[in-house]
Amino acid sequence: NVSKLQPTWIFDTGDFSDGSLYPSRSAFETTPLVVDGVMYLSTSFHRLFALDAETGDVLWQFDPKFDRTIRANLLLSRGVAYWSDGAKRRILLGDQMGRLFSVDAATGEPDRSFGTGGLLDLKKGITDKFPRTPYGLTSPVTVCRDTILTGAWVADGEPQGPAGDIRGFDVRTGA
Repeated sequence: NVSKLQPTWIFDTGDFSDGSLYPSRSAFETTPLVVDGVMYLSTSFHRLFALDAETGDVLWQFDPKFDRTIRANLLLSRGVAYWSDGAKRRILLGDQMGRLFSVDAATGEPDRSFGTGGLLDLKKGITDKFPRTPYGLTSPVTVCRDTILTGAWVADGEPQGPAGDIRGFDVRTGA
C-alpha cells in the first residue's frame, strides 16, 4: 500500500539560502515535535512555527531576528524542546548566535520570566575572550525535570576558543 500514499499537506517555511544572497548555505534538518496536536518546528534561520498537525495551518510563528549574515558551514536548526509543569507549557529554541528562547507553546510569545524577556544569552561568560569565534546551538536542548541541559556548537578548527561544556539552567528563570 506504500505506492498509494499521498501527502496530506505540505508546508514551506520559506527559509532557504543557497549562498548567493546570504554568505552561508542553509539546510533543513529539523525534527518536528508534536504535542497535543500541535507541530512545532524550527527553520534554518531559527524561526519557530506552530502548525495544526492535522491541517498544516500556521497557528503562530516566533521570529528571533536571527542574523542571516553569519558565516557558518551551514545555517541550520535541528529542532526544539518542550517543557510543561501542567500549568505552563514552553517551547525552548536555541540558535547559532548562542541564544536560548523560552516561548509560550500556546501563543508564541516569549516567556518574560525566563532570562531577560524570554531570552538567555548562552555566550555570556563563555566567549568573552573569543568574541569572533562561533558559539551557539544547532541541536535542541534536553530538559530533565526542571533543568535545561545544553551543549554548544563551537569552532573545531580553532586552536583556542570557547569550551562547548554541557551546562544546566533553571527552566523557569534561566538561572
